[in-house]
Order: sequence, then structure tokens, then C-alpha cells
Amino acid sequence: MPPITTTFGYSHAWSLFTDWCTAAEQDSLPASPVTVAEFLDENPGSDAVQLRRVSAINRAHRDAGLPLPGRVTSLRLALDSVRAARIRHREERLRSAVAALPATGSIEALFGRRDAVLLLLAGAGLSYTAIASLDRTDVSVDGPDVWIGGGHRIRIPSQSGGASSPAQLWDRWAEVLQFSDRYPSTALLSEQLHRNSFPDMGEWPRRPGPVAVPIDRWGHMPFPATAMTPDSVAVVVRAHFTGAPPRRAPRPARRRFDEQSNELPAEDVVHESISVDLDPGYYERGIAARRRAHTGMADVTGLVDAVEDRIEALLQRTLDLLGSVDAAES
Repeated sequence: MPPITTTFGYSHAWSLFTDWCTAAEQDSLPASPVTVAEFLDENPGSDAVQLRRVSAINRAHRDAGLPLPGRVTSLRLALDSVRAARIRHREERLRSAVAALPATGSIEALFGRRDAVLLLLAGAGLSYTAIASLDRTDVSVDGPDVWIGGGHRIRIPSQSGGASSPAQLWDRWAEVLQFSDRYPSTALLSEQLHRNSFPDMGEWPRRPGPVAVPIDRWGHMPFPATAMTPDSVAVVVRAHFTGAPPRRAPRPARRRFDEQSNELPAEDVVHESISVDLDPGYYERGIAARRRAHTGMADVTGLVDAVEDRIEALLQRTLDLLGSVDAAES
């Protein structure tokens, strides 16, 4: 078999590839499928030209006794690896967000319990549409794991070191849904959350209903329960994913005024005002600093996502290009 440098039409293509690898600080031999895809992206050409370049790269690897990076099988495995890494990366970030959510003590815990389950499902790979349409009867626990039945058949396993297992996260939200089915009262639900103690509901009927239920700013849930839209699920998940969870105004506490007491209503209490001279730009600088910090964190997340998106798109584009070539080179 003649060497790559004497094969008609391959010498120039191989030289172009090795020069590009040197400039990009990438290995040309052996080259990875991602390197081949990036090379084709940065050196545009007709389909025929690109196919010849891939053939030249494959030929050089074959001559060296190395795996061919430009074959459909290699590209497909690389694409699967990128997608699997994306899912793992997403799951790790969402589970980190779950650990910071409250589960007891206030109406915020109501949002915390629901959002924890939404993040758990999104981290397992369910689409926003699938989450919005998921029925609670399709969800069950198996030890510390959660099993999603129906048309999904997905197991969400427990991970070592996690503050709460998937089963615990689901059970916390499931007891809210079951309690609200029988007692659709925000005040009663708030009491259970404050005490972190729900009645024994083991004998209560398990009714069908949506898993993703909307909650208004005061903690009210619709009765009978209705499902969130896929867009609403996406807003919640993305907010936590980017490190900017939704902020909700606290519910005003009800105050009872005893006419026999000497206590004055809050609005009648006069506090001595304290005057502090502040730099006119004090607040503006503080707001700008918080905005820069938030934007900086969001940029890091966006940069990682953009790199993953680009690699996946390049691999898919190259895979589409080579769809009919692999058999010819076998």
C-alpha cells in the first residue's frame, strides 16, 4: 500500500490537516473524531472536498495501524459520549441546586419541595413536555431510588454523598400533593410545613394527577390540581440551572391586635429615624457589583453550554456528511 504522501489527491489534504492541527495545538496522529469535525468546520469546502479530506485522514491512520477517527462508527460513539457527558454535567448541576432548596419551615418550602422534584426529573433527562405531562401514579420509589414508569421507564438512582435521596425528594412532594387533594387549604398546608409533620396518609386513596403543579406567589395551588405548562417548567428549571432561582415575596403574616393590651399596632409605633450620609453613588455601585457577579456566573454556565452545543453540532454535521461513506471504506 503506498504511503499517504504518494497517494493521489491525499497528500495536500493530509498536509492541510497536519498544519491545522499544529496551529490548533491538536494531535494529528492519532486524531480524535472531535478534532476531525473541528477541522472540517474551520476549513469549509464542498461535500466532495470534505469527503476526500476525511478519507486522507482515515488513510493516514490506517497506514499507522490506528483507529480511523473519520468513520461513522467512531463519530457516532464520540457523539454519544458528548451527549452522555452533557446529561451527567446537567444532572450534577441540578442536584447541587436541589441541595440548597428548603423543605420545611415556610411557604418557601412548598416551592422548594416542588422545584426539587422538577430538577430531579430534568436531571434524569426528561424533557419539559414530559415533566409537564407526567402523572403522579407513574412515579414510585424503590428503596432510595425513584422509578418513572408509564412510557418512560427510567430509574433515578441514589448517589453517595447526597443530602437527600431521590426517594426522599419525591416523598416530600408527594405528601404535599396527597394532603392538598383532601385539604385544599394553604393555611393548613403551611402549618404542616412549619411543623414538618404531615398526618399518616397511608390509608388515603392515591389519586391520579399532575406532578408539576403551579404555585402562585402566596403558596396557593389550583384545586383540582392542574399541570404546569412545559414553558413554565422550563422557566423554573433554567432559573435554578443558571444559579438564579426565582425570588418570591414572603407572605405577610397575619397579626392579631389585643385591645386590652398596651401593645400598639406596628403602624402606630414611632421609631426614631437615624440619618446616615451616604455617597450619592453608593447604591448604584452596589447594584452594579451584584449585577456583574451574577452576569459573571451566568457567563461561565453559558460558555460551558455553548462549547458542548458546538461540539455536538459539529459531530452531528460530520456524521451526516459521512453517512454514505463508511461502507465504501470498510
